[in-house]
Amino acid sequence: MSDDLSYKIKEELVNIRFRRHQLLIICGVNCNKIIKDITRELAIPCVNLSLKLSEELLEVPVTQRSRKVSQLVDKLVFDCTGEIVCFEHIELLFHPQLQQDPMRILENISRNKVILVSWNGHYVNGKLIYAEPDHPEYRVYNELEASVITVDQAEG
Repeated sequence: MSDDLSYKIKEELVNIRFRRHQLLIICGVNCNKIIKDITRELAIPCVNLSLKLSEELLEVPVTQRSRKVSQLVDKLVFDCTGEIVCFEHIELLFHPQLQQDPMRILENISRNKVILVSWNGHYVNGKLIYAEPDHPEYRVYNELEASVITVDQAEG
């Protein structure tokens, strides 16, 4: 990871604490490696959101799962110690059967704790994009209550 990128992420993790939503999204092809490096260096707990959420949802009847997702993500954040929590592998939030607005969930949980998110998508012209237009999980967010740092493909 470049020193400039590392510095930029660390600086944003400090500055974001003064905002209503303390959400920092690291976006790009190589974001997982960079997230791992930063969380290891700063001792930030890193949660595989899809894995933890799927484990919790197994106990919930299928008809009630869409109503429980937000509450279960809140619990995951609450259970993490420290001032910052990192979520990687957020794919399950986008599953059409769960009928969620992933960005709203992330913004809501970032009101009380700094949330660092590994976003396996694109950030182009002020738009945060997940999946491709013909994919059922496709989402575009152009009004964000979050900071976004894009990782170039050359990084990592």
